[in-house]
Amino acid sequence: MALDIKIYKTDVYVDWCPGCGNFGILMALQGALAELGLEPHQVVLVSSIGCSGKTPHFVNAYGVHTLHGRLLPFAVGIKLANPGLEVIAIGGDGDGLGIGAGHFVNTGRRNIDMTYLFHNNGVYGLTKGQASPTLGLGLRKVSSEAQYESGPKPHRHIPYDWLHVHSPILRLRFQTPQGDDKGGNKT
Repeated sequence: MALDIKIYKTDVYVDWCPGCGNFGILMALQGALAELGLEPHQVVLVSSIGCSGKTPHFVNAYGVHTLHGRLLPFAVGIKLANPGLEVIAIGGDGDGLGIGAGHFVNTGRRNIDMTYLFHNNGVYGLTKGQASPTLGLGLRKVSSEAQYESGPKPHRHIPYDWLHVHSPILRLRFQTPQGDDKGGNKT
């Protein structure tokens, strides 16, 4: 039975930059929790560093703010310790595919019943736009340093096929550098 979305809102001021995609992710998360009929005490949000790491402050549920790049091991531990909780890991592209890339791969292989909301915007947003591992080739963010103008090879080429083989289920949605949506599920 669906619940009122208002029960997931907090009084904490959402201080993301105007126009940031994180607002849409937050609203979608709150809406999904309401639609699924999950009470706030049944949900734990696990986050790390960066703008996405602020999400648990804006959702009325249990929340854990962890170390940079280590949100997935924390989330897995929480789920294994209390399988009845709905565990949602929330991280950014720099956190998940930079310092936390190894945990991303290993968590996929373990097939833990949890969700990973991955904010992929090509930048380290909290530091105002440094290039992240997913910044497309040839793209340059306004505050990026010159060495990133062509960009290091983005992790868009992380072996998704490898993850598909080793992870029982992996759902991907991505855009090409031209913005063409190549969304859908890859299972």
